[in-house]
Amino acid sequence: MTTTLPDLDDPAFLTGDRSAAYRMLRDEAPVLRTGEPGYETWILSRHEDVQAALRTTTARVQPDGQDAPAWMPEGPARRRLRANMVQTDRPVHARLRGVVGPLFTARQSDRLRAAAAREVAAELDGLGDGGEVDAVAMAARVPRGVLRLLIGMPDEDWAPMLRTQLDFLMIFSPFPLPPEHQARLDEVSQFYLDYFDGLLGRLSDPPELVRRLLAAEESGELSRDEVLSLMHTVLDAGFETTRTSISNLVELFATVPGLMDAVRADESRVPGVVEEALRLRAPVQMNTRILTEELPTTDGTVVPAGARVLAVIGAANLDERVFPDPAVADPARANAARHLSFGGGLHHCLGAPLARVQLQETATALVRRFGRIDLAGPSDRHASLIFPSLAALPVRVRAAG
Repeated sequence: MTTTLPDLDDPAFLTGDRSAAYRMLRDEAPVLRTGEPGYETWILSRHEDVQAALRTTTARVQPDGQDAPAWMPEGPARRRLRANMVQTDRPVHARLRGVVGPLFTARQSDRLRAAAAREVAAELDGLGDGGEVDAVAMAARVPRGVLRLLIGMPDEDWAPMLRTQLDFLMIFSPFPLPPEHQARLDEVSQFYLDYFDGLLGRLSDPPELVRRLLAAEESGELSRDEVLSLMHTVLDAGFETTRTSISNLVELFATVPGLMDAVRADESRVPGVVEEALRLRAPVQMNTRILTEELPTTDGTVVPAGARVLAVIGAANLDERVFPDPAVADPARANAARHLSFGGGLHHCLGAPLARVQLQETATALVRRFGRIDLAGPSDRHASLIFPSLAALPVRVRAAG
């Protein structure tokens, strides 16, 4: 039987419900080889296979002997990527992660819980019974307090970030960018390098993270580009995926009958509903790895060493082999945290504990303050293969009780 790959450029796939397409891949083509000769990709969609690819410690994110994709020209984007912890391999990745890692443990992240709670409360304080809000705009403001404490970024600097952040995400493209997109990516990459260089000059009392970066630069452990890139990485990871995940959580509350009631009745289910939101709507839908060793898969295929693998996290999170009734948002699901939304292996998301803290505080505040959340208009998602975040989610809240 011939399996047809979903049209990755089809707006209905990019912005809509991907579950049927993902199920087709898992069932009929769990290891799908596609692409032009010389640029072939092996697409993995089952949980066990995706997890194995992400956890393989010998796999790379860049081709062997390269520090950036061959198709990316020299310029600000390539300069930024070479210093980006998310897109570098050992030993560079280990060195960068070693500098900032101690500040992102579960214990350290829990210290920021109060800041997250304050920002959520500030966003919800003005909403009375029947109040309307764009949940995406609200979610975008929640991470401000945490990022203010981490990198010293003042509130008044947020506007230009919101205008450029989505364009910057093109740096994660698994495929060559057309010239006009590459030009825009170079433009926004230079903007961020310049912005954080200027911010360092304005910080009279830098936060602990920034002091740590500057000390590493002074000792020769980090270059200036790496300092700027790590500051931007903290902003990028701490803002974009958090905004997306909070928006997705609100959407679940607004569209799944009884979900808020179940969590309100037992607040010990808050962590569970957060994990279900991350599982059902992974903020990052797929990751790329380049294998240096063979990878046996569940259908008997052996993906060869040297292969470029696209690990479809969004499909793996809906795998009924691991998650019974995978489309159901169940805050009591015992294995919800087995989702792969934070990646895995050497590149497991460093900010996962902090993201969970912010999501938990948001969920708690919502169920305590409101009896229900309803959609107040059509939602809209960005047509992105990897980052299909909500662009708008108008909702109406109803008071509890």
